[in-house]
Amino acid sequence: MANLDFSRSKALNNIPIRKLKIYLDSIDGSNDPADVKMYKKIAINRYAESNIPIEYWSIKMEDDFKGDTRLFQKYQEYISDINATYVNGTSICLAGGHGLGKTMAVTCVLKKCCQKGFSCLYSTLGDIVNTVMQASGEDRYLARRELVMVDFLVIDEFDPRFMTNDNVADLYARSLENVFRTRSQNKQPVIMCTNSPNPVESFKGNLRESIDSLMQGYIEVFPVLGKDFRKK
Repeated sequence: MANLDFSRSKALNNIPIRKLKIYLDSIDGSNDPADVKMYKKIAINRYAESNIPIEYWSIKMEDDFKGDTRLFQKYQEYISDINATYVNGTSICLAGGHGLGKTMAVTCVLKKCCQKGFSCLYSTLGDIVNTVMQASGEDRYLARRELVMVDFLVIDEFDPRFMTNDNVADLYARSLENVFRTRSQNKQPVIMCTNSPNPVESFKGNLRESIDSLMQGYIEVFPVLGKDFRKK
């Protein structure tokens, strides 16, 4: 696994340990050469550490993507020079309907970044809200530290349906503003996915204005078009 200067948050990781062990055992039991087995095990451990959903571990954009060609081109552009992408803090928000390949694209980006030795985290807005609202003080600290410090951060399902009431929205908005502000100041990449044409619509008042301003100056919104290709 990659060397890190921060502790990983268990509250932000949903990968079943038993499933991870099964994957690693299957690699050990394969007929691959020893060096290939080692490479594959390192990759799988990094995917798990990054909380990349197991569904996407074996998926490749180059082979499996069936959606908007513009999104595929954006994916290729983003990973063409990952070191430069990281140094420049290149951040994007993929905005579009369900089933257009947004999650596939961002998880494939993270896998490429993992393979280059960068620390990565995939999370959803729902998981982050639950951590902010329900985790213990130490878990919240570790989660916030990871959200701020990880090299590449993906926030999926950035939609207002998780803002169940004003108190939740206000508390989360304050935490999110801090994460965005710190990452933007340090030029740390953020990749977001949303089904909403206005992802900050659930926030209110000065916090909404602040987050909206941070996103506009930091994150490029990229519209994803097409139809739900999972139904084809």
